[in-house]
Amino acid sequence: MVAPGPRVLRLQLGREIRRLREGAVLSREELAKTLSCGTSKISKIELGYSTLNANESNKLVKLFGLDGDEARVFRDLAASARKRGSYGKVLDFARGYVSMEADASDLKIFYEELIPALFQTQDYAQAVCSTSVTIAPADIEHVVQGRMSRGAVLTQDDPPRVSLILGEGALHRTVGGQSALREQLQHLCRLAQEPHIDLQVLPYSAGEHAAMGAGFTLLRLDEVEATYVYLEDLTSSDFWDRPQHTGVYELVFNKLQVAALGKRESMNLIEKRINELDEGGSLMSQQNRTSAAWHTSSYSSGANNCVEVAEGPVTGVRDTKHRELGSLHFSAAEWRAFLSTATTVSR
Repeated sequence: MVAPGPRVLRLQLGREIRRLREGAVLSREELAKTLSCGTSKISKIELGYSTLNANESNKLVKLFGLDGDEARVFRDLAASARKRGSYGKVLDFARGYVSMEADASDLKIFYEELIPALFQTQDYAQAVCSTSVTIAPADIEHVVQGRMSRGAVLTQDDPPRVSLILGEGALHRTVGGQSALREQLQHLCRLAQEPHIDLQVLPYSAGEHAAMGAGFTLLRLDEVEATYVYLEDLTSSDFWDRPQHTGVYELVFNKLQVAALGKRESMNLIEKRINELDEGGSLMSQQNRTSAAWHTSSYSSGANNCVEVAEGPVTGVRDTKHRELGSLHFSAAEWRAFLSTATTVSR
């Protein structure tokens, strides 16, 4: 196992200070008085969000009556926890998670429509980051490279155990275009061959489930014997470590594992989707070379508003008056859904 990062060391320091404080029957107010600070700082230190400078470490060594090896170990831990980690360019609110991700012994991840950053290919990550309104255009390349570096944890010598559940929608949303999605799914298949990675797909046919609209990550840190749940939205994130929170997400994840396809079935579904993308690329190349496959759609309203369709494994739709703009592509399932909607609206 690689050496723990600063985030984990801060958690270790916080837990050790709480253990020593409770063993000495001291309150947070008494520690705050010793360090000449507010009780909120003591709470942050014990939760791993803040650390101690050298002078504060010495004051606590004296307060707790530590000497010899105990005092040395405590000072060394505080000094190590003060170091900054290097995790590449990430959003400020996600920095804590990225540092913990690098030290996790177990990761349980559920995403419905998006491949998580840890598993993303460069083109897929580039497409995702380019849509962000919180990443400056000048920082996109740095963020993408940071994601590529983070992915190395999956193939390092002593990698974490990873259970990833993806919603079927993640296989169909063409992030970055068909070629980028195909490469991304092929990358998932390669990673899924690793013995420490368990990949499952939650199919549309599973219907409703307990985590609809709520992607999340559970992290287990053996060094501090703690489990955390991480939640993220567009502008902020939350960590929960109390059992009443983590227990709920553990239960939900277990239910998702039961509802999702098995590993072999999941791989078959992903490979089927890759084949659809391959067939779609071949079909559209053929359609670009000849106009024979295109025909006027029955949904066109007349000569002045004409839509052409090329039907096949992937259906192409284009405007007759502006063929130079290219076409939209739909998988068989997407095309059926579109026709169903169009028929309903026309009524």
